[in-house]
Amino acid sequence: MPEMRHSAARGTRRLLRDRRFAVALGQLGILLLIALLWEGSVAIGWLNANRAGEPSAIWNLFVAALKNGTLWGNLKVTLYEELTGFAIGVGGGTLIGLGLWWSRTLSQVLEPFAVAFNGIPKIALAPPMIVWFGIFETSKIVLAASICFIIAWIAAYEGTRFADRDQVDMLRAMGGSRWDAFIRVVVPSAMPWVVSAMKINIGLALAGAIVGEFVASNHGLGFLAVQATIMFQMSELWMLVFVITLVAAIQYLVLLWVERRTIAWAETGWR
Repeated sequence: MPEMRHSAARGTRRLLRDRRFAVALGQLGILLLIALLWEGSVAIGWLNANRAGEPSAIWNLFVAALKNGTLWGNLKVTLYEELTGFAIGVGGGTLIGLGLWWSRTLSQVLEPFAVAFNGIPKIALAPPMIVWFGIFETSKIVLAASICFIIAWIAAYEGTRFADRDQVDMLRAMGGSRWDAFIRVVVPSAMPWVVSAMKINIGLALAGAIVGEFVASNHGLGFLAVQATIMFQMSELWMLVFVITLVAAIQYLVLLWVERRTIAWAETGWR
C-alpha cells in the first residue's frame, strides 16, 4: 500500500510537471507566432517599421543596450524606486491593516478615508509628488509607496476579519492571551490576503515608478521611454516595453512562489 501511494504521488507530480511544460510551450509558441507575423507584416509592407517597430530591430537594440550598460543602469534606478516604494507601502499598509484588528471602532473611523484615497486615479498623484519631492528617486519612491499603501491596508484588514472565531475562542479558553490569538490565528489567516495584495501591488509599484519617470526624470526606464517617443524610435520604445513586461512577469512569478509557501504556513500556523 505505501508503495502504491508513492507511485500515485509520483504519477500526479509527473502529470502536473508535464502540464506546466505544455502550458509554457504553448505560451512561447503564441509569442513566437506574434513575432513572426509582426516581422512578416513589416517585411511585406503591411506595417510601417517607423510607426510599428519590428521584432528583429527590437532584439538587436535589446542586445546592444545590455552590452553598453545603458539598459542595466537605468533598470537599476527603476527597480530601486519600485522595490523601495513597494516595501514601504506594503509594509506600512499591512501593519496598519493587521493592527486595526485590535480596534473595530478605529477601523470604522479610518475605513472611509482609505476607500476615498483608493479611488483617486493614481496617475493624478505623480505631478504633486514631483513638486513636493523633486525629480529624483524620492518622488518615485513616495508615489509607488502611496499607491501600494491603501491596497495593502485594506487587504490585510479584510484578512483579519476572516480569522476563524472558533480558533480564537479555543485559544483564549486554553489560557492564551489576545496577543497569542493575534499571532497564531489572525496573522496566519490574513497572510493569503496580504500576499494576494502584494501580487497586485508589485505591478502598481512598477507602474508608479515609471509614471513618475514619465512626468519628470533624468534616468530610469520611463525616462528612456519618453526619449524614444520624442525621437520617434518605435523599436526602442517597444524594446523598453518588452523589458518592463519581463520584469513584471518575473516579479509576479516570485510572488506566486511566496503565495504557495504562505498558504501552506497559514493552514498550520495557528496550531
